[in-house]
Amino acid sequence: MSETTQTTTAQSTQRRSATAITVDNLLRRRLRVSNPRSARDIADGLRRTFTADSAAERREVAGQSIADVAPANLLPASPGPTGVELEQAQGDVDRDLRALIENNQLKDIEAELDGWSQAIRASIDDGLSAARLALDPRARDRAFGARRTLADYARMARLIGTMTPTLSQPYRRLAQSLDEIGAMMLVTAGEALAALGLGSGRALLPAPASELTARRDAVLAALRTLTGATENSFAQDTWSFGLFGLRESLQRLEAAGHSDLRALLDQNTLAQMMDDLVDRASTTTARSLRALGATAQVTVQRMQRLITVLNTLQQNTDPETPPVANFLIALQLFVDGFVAQTSGYRLLFVARPPLVFYGLYGIGGIDVATRRLLDVVALRGRLAEMLDCYLGCDCCGPENACQAMLDKLLYDTDRAIDLLIVGSNPNGDGEPEFRAAAYGALIRQFFIDDTGTDPAVPLRGCLSRACSPSTSQLGAVLTGIGQRLLEPLIGAGPITTPITPLMPLYPDQSEMMRSELCLQAHSEDRWENLVTAMAPSCTTWAAIHTPIAVLLSRAQLTLGAAGPCPDPQISMPPTIESGIAEIGSGRLTMGLPLFTPPEKRLLRSSFRVSRGFTP
Repeated sequence: MSETTQTTTAQSTQRRSATAITVDNLLRRRLRVSNPRSARDIADGLRRTFTADSAAERREVAGQSIADVAPANLLPASPGPTGVELEQAQGDVDRDLRALIENNQLKDIEAELDGWSQAIRASIDDGLSAARLALDPRARDRAFGARRTLADYARMARLIGTMTPTLSQPYRRLAQSLDEIGAMMLVTAGEALAALGLGSGRALLPAPASELTARRDAVLAALRTLTGATENSFAQDTWSFGLFGLRESLQRLEAAGHSDLRALLDQNTLAQMMDDLVDRASTTTARSLRALGATAQVTVQRMQRLITVLNTLQQNTDPETPPVANFLIALQLFVDGFVAQTSGYRLLFVARPPLVFYGLYGIGGIDVATRRLLDVVALRGRLAEMLDCYLGCDCCGPENACQAMLDKLLYDTDRAIDLLIVGSNPNGDGEPEFRAAAYGALIRQFFIDDTGTDPAVPLRGCLSRACSPSTSQLGAVLTGIGQRLLEPLIGAGPITTPITPLMPLYPDQSEMMRSELCLQAHSEDRWENLVTAMAPSCTTWAAIHTPIAVLLSRAQLTLGAAGPCPDPQISMPPTIESGIAEIGSGRLTMGLPLFTPPEKRLLRSSFRVSRGFTP
């Protein structure tokens, strides 16, 4: 064995403390490096962080002046395709915002538009920085959140533009630019995953390294409570639940023949095992993730055996011991962080052209749900192009309401795309896919109402009201989107096929879809104050909002739900004092009698006897 191999082996087997792992995580976040133990990566990270000093150092090494004077023969590096597109998309947003703010016809709402500008730019910066770190699941969540925020502003821009004569196109140009930058966030996230060489993307961890460290600390804190190693002294009113649970756990492991698991109840042993796992998970490279996947399951399986055996003991113990339950919950949360997830793997296929799917991402090709996603993405672009040409004139009649409703369907298509991206079921039968199908049900109801004669529908004939001849295929594009979203429910039939689940994996599919539509209904109700403050009164809010609200309500009826969407009611759990007071007053939390009058008298009599009083 060579000296280099021996050194590498010694380093890999060296025990690392929790402080060292914390420092490594800090270096990763601050310098944006994947391996903090690599001198080359640290040097590159320092150069990226301190660009001015790096440039001065480079000029000094080359024997040039340290002043910031570019040599005549030094050409700037040409950015890649994504960099060029990102620069163009950000420039489009800046120009469109500036055009609206400087428009003299909008001088009365200049303050509101300036607020839009600040919020939009902050969301773009946060979303793009998070998309570049897409391997981190929390960063992916931030990127999706920023994309959703930009989509909301695009929706408001289209709606306010529809209600503002002569200025519809500037608002729609801003919405188009926001759609561009939102799409580039998904592409950037997909390229970040593809650049790591993750193949099909199915090696993603559900929790970042920083959160795994916090979960590790929670496990050790729960273990210290279980073993009685805390600083709390036992008072006369304190029961030894922890020590009792520890004694029962040790006896149960011995009796069950799992004596090897008793070592995991030692703080030093368990801490070292968890530190090794966190250390390997913290190196965010494709090679380290593959190595983690080949080794973590052995260690995690040992922890899972401990959870299973002690959980059986906990269920058979009367009363149950809270410290044991806290320890098992904390340990299960830590174990869950090493279960490889597939949510987000479809970002790879959004970012890469279909020509390279075969071979690079599996010889079997993409799955059914991903193919459905790509079809919806392609049709969404055509739908947006047609809706920009829907109104060929500045109108203030039913055409405006139709434009607003169709823009709402475009907004819903974007939400369905986001749901399909985060889905992980290869057959497209997971909860995100069924929630996306709710928007397909909305498009289906739009077709039924638009071509029907139901007097309860306040607006009909939108597909035939288009002023531009370029929208002749609008109905076909909407049909394609709706059928692809509803495919798990109606199969390959026409969009007017009754909604009947073909593969009922979940008994509450309709409730999932209805709750998604209720979220949209609540969101639509909250736009009123903003729209009325920024749009003129040429078209009333009711004329725009009522058809959309009726469409959402009728779509819910097709899912077996009637009545308006209930507002969320946050209930407070009763405290010990209020619970005892309710028992003493003989009433439950919902106001029902807890005891009959004879039972109350018997309880009072028993209480007095227990206190030494005669009846």
